[in-house]
Amino acid sequence: MNFSRTLIFILPFCLLFSDNVCAQTQEPKVTRYNGKVSQQFAMNRETPIIDHATGRKISYEAYNEILRKNPGTYKTQPVFDKYGKPSSFELIKKSQLLIQSNGAVMQNPDLMPEVGEPLPPFVMTGLDGKEYNSEKLRGKYILLGFWVKYEKPLYTQASTKVISEFMEENRRKGVEIISLGTTLNTEEECLEAIPKRNCGFVPVPESYGFNHRYKISETPFFILVDRKGIIKAMAPHTEFSKISELNLR
Repeated sequence: MNFSRTLIFILPFCLLFSDNVCAQTQEPKVTRYNGKVSQQFAMNRETPIIDHATGRKISYEAYNEILRKNPGTYKTQPVFDKYGKPSSFELIKKSQLLIQSNGAVMQNPDLMPEVGEPLPPFVMTGLDGKEYNSEKLRGKYILLGFWVKYEKPLYTQASTKVISEFMEENRRKGVEIISLGTTLNTEEECLEAIPKRNCGFVPVPESYGFNHRYKISETPFFILVDRKGIIKAMAPHTEFSKISELNLR
């Protein structure tokens, strides 16, 4: 019998949280944290595989042959689509990756979106059951918050206060902002973690793939997108004033 082989990839993602907070700001201090998040993704013979060097799709047989002839040279990693899902896999030389001593692959900040560029599209489903399609949200500002999990030491009432105050201030000025927060948490965990208060964003359960899609290497991290879908500002939580002090119209 011809059995289809399935490979399970565990994608480690190291996170480094800065504890440097400007004394003149009132933004909450984010505890310094060194951690590693691992997610499992499956690949089989039907999964598209892309050769990073050429950008071309290769067959499963060719992929296996490359690995056989070059042991220890390549690494396979998921490529995340606009739904935050690993729709394909990329074969890339380890020399082109930021690999730590423990074998974890760091997100390369040089590959992050940049201010002034269009944000690659996304489709997210919020805890409120609504679908948020970036291409259908043109005409509105979008604030994307990238988290790991809604739990201490990073997710606290103090850590979300600056977000809710920013949202409220702009609401009073008549500026509509769609604010979304990614997380590894399931829907049930989100319902348990999100307190009965305004945290400033709509949680998006099981959406950590977007952290990978946009190469977010520090979390919490924020991207503000303008009405035309162009990135207006980006900042880690400790520098949220780069966003909150903007005069939006």
